[in-house]
Amino acid sequence: MALYGPDVSNNNFTNTAAAVNFVSRLPGEGFSWIEEKVSEGNYYRDPYWAPIQEWCAANDFPCIGYHYVTTNDAASQAGAWRANNGGDHAMLDFEANSGDIANFWRVVNAFNAEGVQISLSYIPHWYWQNIGSPDLTGVPGLVSSSYFGHGNYASALYPGDGGVGWDAYGNATPQIWQFTDGALVAGLSVDCNAFKGTETELRALLGYPTGETISKPSNEADQVSEVWDQLRGPNGQGWPQLGGLTIVDALAQVRDKVCGTNDYGKAGQ
Repeated sequence: MALYGPDVSNNNFTNTAAAVNFVSRLPGEGFSWIEEKVSEGNYYRDPYWAPIQEWCAANDFPCIGYHYVTTNDAASQAGAWRANNGGDHAMLDFEANSGDIANFWRVVNAFNAEGVQISLSYIPHWYWQNIGSPDLTGVPGLVSSSYFGHGNYASALYPGDGGVGWDAYGNATPQIWQFTDGALVAGLSVDCNAFKGTETELRALLGYPTGETISKPSNEADQVSEVWDQLRGPNGQGWPQLGGLTIVDALAQVRDKVCGTNDYGKAGQ
């Protein structure tokens, strides 16, 4: 049975609240991951990547950002990704106006030089043909596209595990198939993908090799938030495994039992 995940970008949302509402509904509707645009060329940064990525990190929901490849200088494209905190794993969107296969590899190498691993490569069959049907051997995580209807739920539109979107081309076999450009997902009509495998295999493909979440962007505000969470517990309500106590309160109880003190350091009677 296939797992499903939508592909979205700034084109799908009108504001941050709409983006967060969309991603927050995905687990309840049976989706297993999300692909969200991070950057394009060396000139565009998607404003909805940060809130979607942050929600996914906080809720252990797999996500991966993608970069739309252009013919701009490859290093500057990798710089645009980094400037929008795209993370250490990326999906390349290689289609209209992305250049030839040599440009694809230039961008892969530029991202690698920035410490970013390419996990997925969206190279649709039609564009592969347009650029001369090059050899795709070694392309990381090939993603194909072949659309089968729209205006219905993803599971209803998916043609099945034997569908044409799984056929190999360019000496590479698709790992993910974008099978519709109009699935009904969380109240919107969006592109949707299928993956044939387990949740664990999906996580590994997206860059979660041990089943862990991708870290939140490293900045001062996030670090302060993380420290607060560790001290106070989820939402400041204490830690369930400590009986609802904070770390400080739990340590105080341990001290009282070991040292016989109470009332924050006064000798016990």
